[in-house]
Amino acid sequence: MMKYKSFINMMLLVFILTGYGCEKYVSYVDPPAFEKKLVITSFISPSDTVSNIYVTSNQPLYFFNEQIEEPGYVTGSISDGTREILLDTTSSGLSFRSDQMPVISGKTYTLKVWGSKGLYAEATTTIPKQHEMAINVDTNIVIQEVPGYEPDIQLRIITEFTDIPDEKNYYSIAGRFTLFKTIDGSETVIHEGVVWFEKTYITDMDADSDNKIKLETWISDSYKYILQNYDSAFLNIYLMNTEEAYYLYHTSIYENDNSDNPFSEVKPVYSNINGGLGVFTSYTIDSLVYRIK
Repeated sequence: MMKYKSFINMMLLVFILTGYGCEKYVSYVDPPAFEKKLVITSFISPSDTVSNIYVTSNQPLYFFNEQIEEPGYVTGSISDGTREILLDTTSSGLSFRSDQMPVISGKTYTLKVWGSKGLYAEATTTIPKQHEMAINVDTNIVIQEVPGYEPDIQLRIITEFTDIPDEKNYYSIAGRFTLFKTIDGSETVIHEGVVWFEKTYITDMDADSDNKIKLETWISDSYKYILQNYDSAFLNIYLMNTEEAYYLYHTSIYENDNSDNPFSEVKPVYSNINGGLGVFTSYTIDSLVYRIK
């Protein structure tokens, strides 16, 4: 028994000394040098009357001070290749109105941003072409039966649009449903919800032999509930023809947030900002309103 206790005590001493050695070693490891940069996020489109440019600063990863790095006072300009204007200052960065600088399909725009702490970044975007993409919506009823429960009636939505031929294309799709009910003949109650598609960011590789791209989704609320409680219901589909940078930025964020392998190497979020981080990109939009009820 004495020999066993001596062995245990010796092992505890080894663990303590080993741990102490590791702590001393780690304390001498210096974190990588932090390079302060402007972080810019902006998506411009001919459909917007005001275009916003959100500007912040990156933050050090190995830093335990609660103070947040700030870019300082921010100024900037935007040029369409013919003329250049100064951007308006906002609480979140910069902006410009369409009457100051129209955003036009096919034109290339150059953004330049300065921070009062000596930071500078710039980026360019070429506005995609505006196309009528022949959006079509069809619906059918899906009844989900679970033993012991009342059947749930769901509305299945099939959306189809035509890919633009002879171009490399990137798309993004979003949906919203709006429900209306009139109470006592005067007051109108409105309920809105987001429609999530199985794929939000799409390329022309998803098109079939007829240049058609088909996507499916469901309205999350019970269709039976909509029929019983609302007078009318509408579905809005928004289809964006985007730059490649728009697609790469959003898919890189998605891959980082939804990686199933905890041991996989972290991929950096896509950036097209020279001298900084983030994205400056653009899109055009086509839409369809579909009456459900």
